[in-house]
Amino acid sequence: MKQIQVKKSMKIVIVGTRGIPDLYRGFEKGAQYIALGLAERGHEVTVYNSHNHSYQGADWCGIKLIHVYDPEYKLGALGNFIYDYNCFKDLKNRKCDLVIQFGASSSFWSWLMPKNTLLISNISSTEWKRSRHGIIRSRFLRLAEKFAVRYSDSLVSDSTIVNYYLNKRYQKRAKYIAQGVDVVFTNANDELLKIEDVKPFEYNLYIGSLEKDGVAELILDGVVASGIEKIFLVIGNYSSKFGSYLSEKYQPYAHIKFLGSVYEADRLDNLRYFSNLYFYGSGHDGSVHLLLEAMASNCLITAYDNDANRSILTSDSFYFQDSEAVAKQLIAVEAKMVHHVQRIDRNKAKIREIYNWSNVVDQYVAHFDELIAGRNF
Repeated sequence: MKQIQVKKSMKIVIVGTRGIPDLYRGFEKGAQYIALGLAERGHEVTVYNSHNHSYQGADWCGIKLIHVYDPEYKLGALGNFIYDYNCFKDLKNRKCDLVIQFGASSSFWSWLMPKNTLLISNISSTEWKRSRHGIIRSRFLRLAEKFAVRYSDSLVSDSTIVNYYLNKRYQKRAKYIAQGVDVVFTNANDELLKIEDVKPFEYNLYIGSLEKDGVAELILDGVVASGIEKIFLVIGNYSSKFGSYLSEKYQPYAHIKFLGSVYEADRLDNLRYFSNLYFYGSGHDGSVHLLLEAMASNCLITAYDNDANRSILTSDSFYFQDSEAVAKQLIAVEAKMVHHVQRIDRNKAKIREIYNWSNVVDQYVAHFDELIAGRNF
């Protein structure tokens, strides 16, 4: 462990994202709220942004932004590799106390880290396992993961599954710090439902990945098998090969409606709030923020049955692992607000007490203090 003098105020740099303010709802969302929370607590925070990020300012909400060249728009995955190099090349000559790296892909350049600086890697998913990646990219991501484990002073994860995996594979324990949401949603406005031409509590909802390694097809097979023709809204990018396959497969079923990607916060929150039954996937792809946002938005949730989802939802959710279970739940749950209010309220209480950004940032700061002081974690 590097020995660094403890300071009340830290200089903290965030790398590994496309930048903030958030446009992508992945690592960027977590990075944004963590950066804001750290800045509000008096720390000097710098975030690296892609040169073509839509926000071109040098400062955002008291956070310094450094724009570096990002050739992803020309080179795809190779562009990401070059972008990460450009970030670390610039970082090399800057003085800071610690660097938070989101994801593992930029870890190849960790040898460019400034001297006497701690590296904390946030690893929330085993990205290399996803079937959407080809063999070469999967091997690259797996090697990047090894580099992150080897060269980081600390690993942080918001997934208990990833924590178990890192400990079993590398004998290195990650610090578990959950994700958060901003506030419990209370600004319900059913006028926004007119965009989708649906009525309150008369539709079911899925938001998430439409990739082959997800559970969207399993869920939609259950929708068809149930025989229930209540509108089922699907929100997610279906421009990929598998996404196109899904939209074509279910085209004969008029009640299944693919909306594509939706990023407007008010629209999403209201669609969640007024849904009857909300379906959540496995959480293996780093999408736990979608679960927390559903909990905060008054959703009655049915989640893929695994330890990670049960650790958050406990008994306050339905669970499924196959299409038959999905069909049975759709048949059984016709009116969520009649019989399931207590489950919904208990999930909102978890957001207020545990899964909120203020609590999350406090845990990060406490962990940083321990690392800088040279204590074990």
